[in-house]
Amino acid sequence: MVEEAQLRQLTQIYGVVTRCYNQPLAKLDLNLPQCELLNYVAVDQLTVAQAAEKLGFSATRTSNLVVDLCKRGYLSQRVIARDRRRRYLALTPAGENQLAVIQRELPSQLAMTLQHLKNTATVEENRQTS
Repeated sequence: MVEEAQLRQLTQIYGVVTRCYNQPLAKLDLNLPQCELLNYVAVDQLTVAQAAEKLGFSATRTSNLVVDLCKRGYLSQRVIARDRRRRYLALTPAGENQLAVIQRELPSQLAMTLQHLKNTATVEENRQTS
């Protein structure tokens, strides 16, 4: 019986984390991987492969993130004279504006999500003990 309750708790927590990670966060209209990618590109000159490595994602998943962020006007891809074989990612002016919103809003979004996770865990612990 304990294992079933623990499995239910873990499933609920996983659901919250997955929604937070994959669904757009309120006020940001981006999910966490997209926010991470914009942050990485702001700091470093990266190819899609390098971004994939930093994110811990496959090249295909990262490429999909890049395509989406390019369509939204937050990223561009450009060739650098010293290395014409590779395309590097760059923030656009809209991407720089969005990054400012991310840096302002993300800490509170993450704090709310972590509090929600703690509340979920507490509710489940209380169910188990009653």
